[in-house]
Amino acid sequence: MGQKIALNVIYNVGIIVCLFIGYEGIMSKHYSWVLGVAFILVIFVILKIRLMKEVRNMNRRN
Repeated sequence: MGQKIALNVIYNVGIIVCLFIGYEGIMSKHYSWVLGVAFILVIFVILKIRLMKEVRNMNRRN
């Protein structure tokens, strides 16, 4: 369970960093950064949702 908590923290930090880089990319008009960050952000969100579902199902079994 500790590994899942650490993974959740890493996903949260990754999402926050992606949002910050995306904002800076928009402000400096580097839209290639925004496109790359959007792709990575979607991956982080999908992985976080899968992790949340896995933890929820693990808690229901117990």
